[in-house]
Amino acid sequence: MAIIASWNINSVRIRVEILKEFISEIKPDIILLQEIKCTNDEFPNFYSALNYELIVNGQKGKYGVAILIRKELNFKSIELKNEILSSESRTNFIYVDKFNLNILNVYTPNGNPVEDKKKFDFKISWLSEIKKVSTHFINNLDNLLIAGDFNVLENKSDVLNFNDWENDALGCIETRKIFRELLSSGLTNVVRIFKKPGTSFSYWDYQRACWERNDGLLIDHFLISPKYLKFVKNINFGSKYRGMTKPSDHIPIWINLDI
Repeated sequence: MAIIASWNINSVRIRVEILKEFISEIKPDIILLQEIKCTNDEFPNFYSALNYELIVNGQKGKYGVAILIRKELNFKSIELKNEILSSESRTNFIYVDKFNLNILNVYTPNGNPVEDKKKFDFKISWLSEIKKVSTHFINNLDNLLIAGDFNVLENKSDVLNFNDWENDALGCIETRKIFRELLSSGLTNVVRIFKKPGTSFSYWDYQRACWERNDGLLIDHFLISPKYLKFVKNINFGSKYRGMTKPSDHIPIWINLDI
């Protein structure tokens, strides 16, 4: 059994202790982190003592993604030669030998406000390029997992009151359309296999007592290619980590693979 986790950590340097607690409890083989908010050199070195290696694509003050992977797992990094995807620190891409799996860690642009055409168009273009990556790997019959913070409300039940989000970059029809096009490249959104829409959220805003009122959103996803779906046994939402002291506004999510 293998465990792959994803977590928008919202500043890794602030959340080291809560991240270490998660690792101690769940013992994931691979952890995909988004919004680490630090440069490569600033990433705290707590992971070596916990038997992980680090792949990091940092950026000072904002964005940034990283992967923690068990030292015994052989992997190679994959370069995305793409101007849009490499313009900001929002992706890591690796191939893991033991799992025969390509894993793309993503932190999709928020895109708000929609009225800011440059920001919103960048989000749509960015997701379009992710779709091209997916199409390439799936057409080659390569196993692929794309996971992370997509900043997309795929289903109207992925938030308590969808009417409040129809004109937001997370829920508007253009965003949901390009996300569906990404899925149509041959990916399955794992949560749809195991959870009824509206029963699981991954993000709660710090404002308006959203956590206390369970006014959350599901915007973090695991998208997996057809042949590999048979290995996925479940998906888990670590809601308790949102209720801890100084939490991220996102929670960790992880899948168990029978491989």
